Amino acid sequence: MLKLITNGLAICFSLASIWYMYTLLSTIEQERVLIDTIVAEEKDLSNQKVALNKEHAVRYSRERVKNQKLDDEKFEAKLEESTQQKARDQSVSLISDLETSVAESQKAIEEIKLNSLTKQKEFDDLETSHIQNKAALPALAARKNDVINNTENLRIEISSIKKTLQHYDSVTSILKEHFNQTTSSLFADKSSRNWLEQGEFITISYMEIDLTSGLIGLPVGQEDGIMKDKIFAIRSKGDEICKIKIMQAELKQSVGSIVPLIGKPAKLLTISEFDLYHL
Repeated sequence: MLKLITNGLAICFSLASIWYMYTLLSTIEQERVLIDTIVAEEKDLSNQKVALNKEHAVRYSRERVKNQKLDDEKFEAKLEESTQQKARDQSVSLISDLETSVAESQKAIEEIKLNSLTKQKEFDDLETSHIQNKAALPALAARKNDVINNTENLRIEISSIKKTLQHYDSVTSILKEHFNQTTSSLFADKSSRNWLEQGEFITISYMEIDLTSGLIGLPVGQEDGIMKDKIFAIRSKGDEICKIKIMQAELKQSVGSIVPLIGKPAKLLTISEFDLYHL
């Protein structure tokens, strides 16, 4: 009985093993078929990829050639545009130069016209002057004869004057000696006495005043009769302002000292002209 059970279990185990093996083989066969399918699909995909790469390479090559052509056309268009722009600039510059040349030519033509009119006027004036001079020739000839006659008369008169002047040398020497003697006498008279006598005065319009030291600088001196130690009264419009004593006298200037306690020396600062009386 036990043996039978054992054999039954062995048979069951064998059957189970056979079924498992069959199932495993079936699974392996299915997986192999699946692998073959995947490999085939992979190969097909690889072929499709190669085909797509070739098609993409061809399309890329076409696009690159097309883009290169477009770039060349664009470069040529820019080059043409630059050439046309340069030509246009040259045309504009040429037109500007032509306009400037035309303006200068017009200006030159106007100047030539003006110069021509001026020359024509000068020619007309010269022609008129020529006609007038031609008409004045007889009068000029008459004046020429008058001048010749007057010249001859003048020559005769000069000859007569020369004869008269032959005796003037001695007379001139006498007059010159008399003049020198008179001048020397006047100079000696001026040097030998005061030019200003008592009661005489001179008018002065400028002086330097220093009331603090009581000194006055005068623009007159010995040649005007201002001598050292002389007393003078300063008057303005008939009123006596003060008295001064000459402390120092030179040829053309002198210095005086204001006599104190007499008059109003401060008024000297308010006047522009005064009389200097010799006392």
